[in-house]
Amino acid sequence: MPAPPERVATNVAAVSAFCQKRHSETYPFIDPSQADLSAQTVVITGASRGIGRATAFSFVRAGCRRLVITAHVRGGATLDVLALALDVADTASVEAAAKQVADRFGGVVDVLVNNAGFLSATEPLADGAAADWLQCAEVNLKGLYRVSRYFLPLVLESATTKTVINVGSQAANYVVPGMSAYQTTKFALCRLTEFMAMEYSDDHGLVAVAVHPGCLRTELASNMPAMYHDLLVDAPELPGDTFVWIAKERREWLSGRY
Repeated sequence: MPAPPERVATNVAAVSAFCQKRHSETYPFIDPSQADLSAQTVVITGASRGIGRATAFSFVRAGCRRLVITAHVRGGATLDVLALALDVADTASVEAAAKQVADRFGGVVDVLVNNAGFLSATEPLADGAAADWLQCAEVNLKGLYRVSRYFLPLVLESATTKTVINVGSQAANYVVPGMSAYQTTKFALCRLTEFMAMEYSDDHGLVAVAVHPGCLRTELASNMPAMYHDLLVDAPELPGDTFVWIAKERREWLSGRY
């Protein structure tokens, strides 16, 4: 594999050393079949493929019977699933989806997984297409805001887990030439998660967590430079099962953290 370009790391070393043991496959401790989420209402954005699709199956294996999956392109529904067309870059679309969910499930969402994402082409700041850079911000940051703005009131009505999982990236900890759009927006996602926890944990009981989902060979990740593709070795069940583990009970100690 070709050597990657020189990187300017921020807190990469500390983050990488935090856990001594790493997993590329799912493992018994996070086995979703050991959870019982049959009473939970769960919303997953960007669920048509990749991490979102795997996450939906993980919650089904955990017994979730009220599952909302959203995608930019309308998908089908199985089991007791509400499948919605939702464009996180369109405020009206997000607001309408939140209303549909509220009407269908009594105004309550127990778990929100903000997974919808976009990765623009790898280009230096002034060389790439402005539309691609701005689309990254539109989806990864403004989209996260829109979904949280209209779904968070439903999450705060939960009598159980009251959890928001924001799907981040290890890219938040790097400064790699050509990836300013993606890495900046994923860094900002972590800060927005901190604000959610600060503003809604003490008085409202919200648990908000930013999660690095691993290095998966998804359609989105294929937009990375080819020299990084050999690093995409993690199984899609790994993040999905991890999200179930986070959501199966209240994890106050994780709130506001990455």
